[in-house]
Amino acid sequence: MLTGLRVGWRGLRHLQNRGYLYVWANVFWAVLTVLVITAPAAWAGLARMSYLLHRQPSASLDDFWEGFRQNFRRTIPLALFNALFLVITISNWISYANRDGVGFALLRSIWVISLIVVFALQFFGWCFFFAMKQPSLLGAARNAGVMMIQSPLFTLGILLVAAILMIVSVFLPAAWFLLTGGALAAIANSAVLDRLRAAGIEKAPTFAEDEVVDASFTDV
Repeated sequence: MLTGLRVGWRGLRHLQNRGYLYVWANVFWAVLTVLVITAPAAWAGLARMSYLLHRQPSASLDDFWEGFRQNFRRTIPLALFNALFLVITISNWISYANRDGVGFALLRSIWVISLIVVFALQFFGWCFFFAMKQPSLLGAARNAGVMMIQSPLFTLGILLVAAILMIVSVFLPAAWFLLTGGALAAIANSAVLDRLRAAGIEKAPTFAEDEVVDASFTDV
């Protein structure tokens, strides 16, 4: 878990590099996330820009919009799934919130775990998506799932850093508009990059290479 916490902190520190890009991209992400149908594509754009910022110095805000445009259509079913999943989960929670008993407690635990898993798959998935030679949403989700299973304590540390960031942002609403999304993207990309490097799939970025290294996590 300590490794995950350190890598999560490294992701936050990454904001010091080209921080103004993260701020501008975060503003666009926040606005587009209000519209449920564009929320996944907005996260895809943010993840793509952060992915490139971790690997090459020439990344720009255009990379956010390219990630958004290229993935908008393929994320429409994902947006509908997310909305339906949230509605069902929240409705179930409200309906059974006051029910006592081991069975109902188990159901509530399952709903919470399901929310965390769905969040984590998309949180890490898009970072894998842009690192794959032949990107696909299912392949990216599979890679994220493999990472979570192979490195559960590492994943827990990363998600803990992300959770703390989101909790703090609840008390600082302006942070959601200016920084939170960009910080989450930086944390997710730092985590995926660390696991790719640990698996020997991707070299440490030196910013001296002309091309971004592409790989699939399950190539190991």
